[in-house]
Amino acid sequence: MSKSGTRAQNRMGSIRQRKNGTYEARYTGSDGRQHSVYAKSPKAIGEALRAAQHEVDTGSWIEPATVTVKEWLAEWTRDYCPHTTQRTRDHYNTIAALYIVPSIGKLRLASLTSIHVRRMVGDLQRRTGEAALKASTVRMAAKVLSIALNAAVKAKLIRENVATDVPLPRKERAEMHIIDRPAFPAFLEAAQATNYPEALILLLQTGLRSGELRGLTWADWDESASVLHVRHQMSPEGALVPPKDGSARDIVVGPEVAATLRAQRRRLAEMKLRAGGKWREDPLAEAMIFRSTNGGPLSASALESAVSRLAEPLNLPGLHPHDLRHSYAVAALRAGADPKTVQHNLGHASAAMTLDIYAAYTTDAATEAARRLSSYWQDATN
Repeated sequence: MSKSGTRAQNRMGSIRQRKNGTYEARYTGSDGRQHSVYAKSPKAIGEALRAAQHEVDTGSWIEPATVTVKEWLAEWTRDYCPHTTQRTRDHYNTIAALYIVPSIGKLRLASLTSIHVRRMVGDLQRRTGEAALKASTVRMAAKVLSIALNAAVKAKLIRENVATDVPLPRKERAEMHIIDRPAFPAFLEAAQATNYPEALILLLQTGLRSGELRGLTWADWDESASVLHVRHQMSPEGALVPPKDGSARDIVVGPEVAATLRAQRRRLAEMKLRAGGKWREDPLAEAMIFRSTNGGPLSASALESAVSRLAEPLNLPGLHPHDLRHSYAVAALRAGADPKTVQHNLGHASAAMTLDIYAAYTTDAATEAARRLSSYWQDATN
């Protein structure tokens, strides 16, 4: 190998050692222009040059992108996210500006390696004091970067997504506020003091997500079969979109749910009378089971506000609509419902996921299962 600043020629290209001790290999790409690869040792630079030349020879070579990570993130959210909402794109831009660009934004996209991504994740995890970040925030930053890099691979700007296998902090499991069976009467009483009592009750009875409940139409309710068709959820922009993770499903419900929905029909008639000329009529809102006090689609913030009013009487500070979903799952499992059915009703990917989330809250169900097994064993052995 030649000394610093000199070149070694071979049949594939030229190799030189740079002043900083690393090595650069120059080769001719499929575009007819000269390009470089870099490595830290003679052996590594030889391998890198052979790999580049092989890609040129086999037609799999991709021209190295000169765009930086910062520039690509901006272009990606502007031109490569056609099926996402503006709110989601704004969220991606905020995550990128706060956590990705300060660390790796100046790097060329084609030069980005998994080491750079690991350093970014490590730096975010090591923040302390007021700048400290939750594990979920660090994971989100890595996720946004990974989605953007996948798009870059599809656009043939880079060969692979270097963020794919980077270790991330473990997910933090948010504290659950469970409304237990003894608290049901207090819950029902407190719900009646809100603007949307039937909406809150149905959340507890079915385990629907907030958006799924707000996206229910009267056409989704088959009273003769006691089935709720969960086909949509309400987006932040007020549009009906498919449920999360494509979890459209039919939920078989009991007579208490039918009673809640009949009460909701009466509630809507009362709300319309009270609103008078302020009542809003439009094709979308008219189809909805749950509507705001002025007749428009029920918003996420209005539902959250109603749930927060339950916190004090139930002594559950920080109560959130998702906690009613958790409470449904725990109640169903404690009542002896088949985990597979509970998983289906919740729209989870697997029963294992459902049990993993709620196992700590179903010890009485486990005790009952042990009692039944013991009784079965004793009957069999006697």
